[in-house]
Amino acid sequence: NSDNSDLCKLLRMLDTMCTATTVEEALEEVRAVMSLGKNIWAYAYLRTLYTKNSEVYYGTLLAKPAMLLPVVYTPTVGEACQKFGKLPLQRRGCYISLKDLGNVKSVLEEYAASELQQGPNGKRSCDCIVFSDGGRILGLGDLGAWGMGIPIGKLDLYAVCAGVNPHRTMPVIIDVGCSDAAGNSDKVVVRDHELYT
Repeated sequence: NSDNSDLCKLLRMLDTMCTATTVEEALEEVRAVMSLGKNIWAYAYLRTLYTKNSEVYYGTLLAKPAMLLPVVYTPTVGEACQKFGKLPLQRRGCYISLKDLGNVKSVLEEYAASELQQGPNGKRSCDCIVFSDGGRILGLGDLGAWGMGIPIGKLDLYAVCAGVNPHRTMPVIIDVGCSDAAGNSDKVVVRDHELYT
């Protein structure tokens, strides 16, 4: 998706907009974005903040959970999933497809090796995995890989509300291709979309 000029421009815009290095600054910025009345932009801002500084991201969620959890999860995550592949987001999450049949364990291990903290025993530590097949996203239907917002959002909830270490979690989509655009409420083209990877 780095070849798509619209995504590159949106990514630059979000990068410029997200300059916070403290929780207080992040709260000021996200409030300003939320004042537009479209929380999808606040969602994109917060995903950018996560990429730039995950500690400030989680500190911001912890500082104002009643205000921000509805942005990173329901209700905003539904719209975010419908647009997930069109949003200028950095890579996050493990994707398993039909071609990985018989190889799922090694796909998970590869993701863990690149993304999870190493424990005292030298092995990667994972406390929680949230799987989704993207097939029934909040009553919106089959959004396939674009449903990654659900595992990401649930793990953010677990981190903020239950104290799960977010650096020891895995959001996973098992994209097995259940439906085409007819299988979701907005007739969103996912698997045949030019940005589907």
